[in-house]
Amino acid sequence: MARRPDGAEVAAAVRRVFRGGLLSGKSAFHPETAAWTGATASDLRARFVDRPDESSDTFLVKLRRQLTGAPDETIVLATELLFVNMAPLVPEQIGLPKKIHILREVLSWADRPMDVHPDVTPALKGFLHGGQGFLNYRWAQFQILVLLVERLAGTEPVEREALLGDPWRFRALCFGIQDSVGHKKGRAQIHVLLYTLFPEDFQPIASANHKHQILRAFADELPDPTGNDDKDLLTLSRALEVQIGRPVDFYDEPWVGRWRKGAVQHEQRGWLVRGRNVDGHDFIPAWLDQGYCSIAWREIPEIPAGVTKQEVRQAVADGMPEATAQLRGAAAYQLHVFLTVMQPGDLVVTVTAEEVHVGTVQGPPTYDPSEGLDNARRRPVRWATAERPLVRADLPEKVQARLPLPPTVYDISSVAAELAERAGLEAVIAEELADADVTKPLELPPAAQELADELLMPLEWLRETAEQLQDQLQLVLHGPPGTGKTHVARALARHLAGPDRVELIQFHPSYTYEDFFEGFRPVRGDSGSVVFDVLPGPFKLLAERARKDPANPYVLIIDEINRANLAKVFGELYFLLEYREEPVTTQYSPHEPFHLPANLFLIGTMNTADRSIALVDAAMRRRFAFRRLSPEKPPVQGLLARWLHARGLPDTAARLLDVLNDRLGDADRAIGPSYLMKPAAARPGGLDLIWRTQILPLLEDQLHGTGVDVEVEYGLDSLHAAVKASDPQAGFPSQAAAPPQPGALSPAREP
Repeated sequence: MARRPDGAEVAAAVRRVFRGGLLSGKSAFHPETAAWTGATASDLRARFVDRPDESSDTFLVKLRRQLTGAPDETIVLATELLFVNMAPLVPEQIGLPKKIHILREVLSWADRPMDVHPDVTPALKGFLHGGQGFLNYRWAQFQILVLLVERLAGTEPVEREALLGDPWRFRALCFGIQDSVGHKKGRAQIHVLLYTLFPEDFQPIASANHKHQILRAFADELPDPTGNDDKDLLTLSRALEVQIGRPVDFYDEPWVGRWRKGAVQHEQRGWLVRGRNVDGHDFIPAWLDQGYCSIAWREIPEIPAGVTKQEVRQAVADGMPEATAQLRGAAAYQLHVFLTVMQPGDLVVTVTAEEVHVGTVQGPPTYDPSEGLDNARRRPVRWATAERPLVRADLPEKVQARLPLPPTVYDISSVAAELAERAGLEAVIAEELADADVTKPLELPPAAQELADELLMPLEWLRETAEQLQDQLQLVLHGPPGTGKTHVARALARHLAGPDRVELIQFHPSYTYEDFFEGFRPVRGDSGSVVFDVLPGPFKLLAERARKDPANPYVLIIDEINRANLAKVFGELYFLLEYREEPVTTQYSPHEPFHLPANLFLIGTMNTADRSIALVDAAMRRRFAFRRLSPEKPPVQGLLARWLHARGLPDTAARLLDVLNDRLGDADRAIGPSYLMKPAAARPGGLDLIWRTQILPLLEDQLHGTGVDVEVEYGLDSLHAAVKASDPQAGFPSQAAAPPQPGALSPAREP
């Protein structure tokens, strides 16, 4: 939750919108609108809080449904509360263009035209990182804001002004509302709002856990703690300021190193450890009663804590000489995790048929064979659910999907934060574990008008395509050559994920699983000789990047996706395309289950002139959404004419292309406009050259053996005559004509 110097400007804007709205009742975006009234807040509460949308759609999609038919005042209030929510976040979490787009999108639902007030847009640059929870639980934060505004707007003006002027009464009001909703998923919003409204009294920290850690680390500097973390932090920061003579930022040195040493020393993780059916025994009751968890592997004697993976492998090989290599590998992997990788502070989960228990690791492993070898290897655990277990059937689908997998011990960090919160352990969730939470859908930014202008394509088509990708996670753009499939895929991916989180690969007939995902590759050994090692391919590398950065989308573009043998290239990964976050055993790393993060999206392109879409197997068709780009249908229909018009050029080339495709009469053989969307097409002789060297050879190849004289039927002279016959006024620019004026054509990109 790092602070930036420009936080004061952002906080001032939030105060102007929030406090100013509650004191005046007027909108900061549209002062003529009375948006901050008790009646408007109650209407927003009735639509959003009282009628929650439990679907898997994104926050913005659900909010639109909930606000359907709402008065303009309600829509303006919702927009300004979203401003309060998003403005403090740094661009790494939500970029400035996306923030503006979201606010404009919500305002567009009103009956009259509205826009974001220019005075507040500079404050959208943000100044703190709110953690992944701030993105995952936007609905909970919005719920807190709505209820808070309704409560304040319903009080008498004098009392309202007193509450907005007293930091500690306001804090008590916020946490009282949190208690009333029955969960703490919106607590980060409270912490950020307290700082933006009262920057002299609160720290710019969004994490309650960080506040606890700071106070524990600096306990010696705080002789009389009150138990109110925010008051104690204020006392502490003032005392430290006196010592050093300047304001204290707890995320700067020398302070951050001091308090983080009092926190978890490693990246906190979550582990599932099975104890219900261990060779017919159910150890879970003993675990809960005595405070531990355990794993078996009775054939292997005691192994010291903290040993290396190689030492564990040797112990397994000595203890299980007759076992298969796969069984020995599984034993070594799980023992190493339990003895060395698992650390105090980590979360532990175990399950029965109907219940889920959650706890925290309290210490190093021990070995106690007194109750049998199947229960000898232990870790001390403080179970938070011993008296009140979680009901397995009540958990989110993504959590339940991670529980029935076969390994005795495996990493479930991606859902551990959700389980910990449900178990009442939210205070011990480290930022790293909250950042790994995948139980809430990642929201892709809607397609913007700027993207439509860049591509000269209808905004509605682009929005539908982005929504399909959001819902399906995999999408194929297919159509004949020259329709801009790759260009659209790249532009859409950059818009949704940013240029640094987009990778492109191209399939071809010799492309393999080993090229795509993982396989043996020659590498130089220590002695200089060539040895083979298992190396990741582009898909696995990008998946690992996405897994470490769950707050942001990543996109893999697979150009010419139908030119490879897809069943061989994807292998067992087909399963992951449909069941994200469920690990599978892969061919080259069977001991480390792999799962595909939900923030990795795939966009394929498919040339239907190469291979009909009908030949794509059913497994792929089920896992990908398909969108066609065809010259005779939107969004490609008329694209060349739009491109020519934007550059002040005659539309003759577009007419020629239309006549050509009408004569072909085959959508899969049609010629796309990108062949002619080039500066060369406007140069003397350029159009004729493109036609003779690119378009006619392609048609000759497609029509080989049909007896059609391609030059006679589809040559420029024949098509030009047809254009003139249909419109005698249509002129064909002379190929000897002077070239266009400088600036008439911009460097073309294939659309």
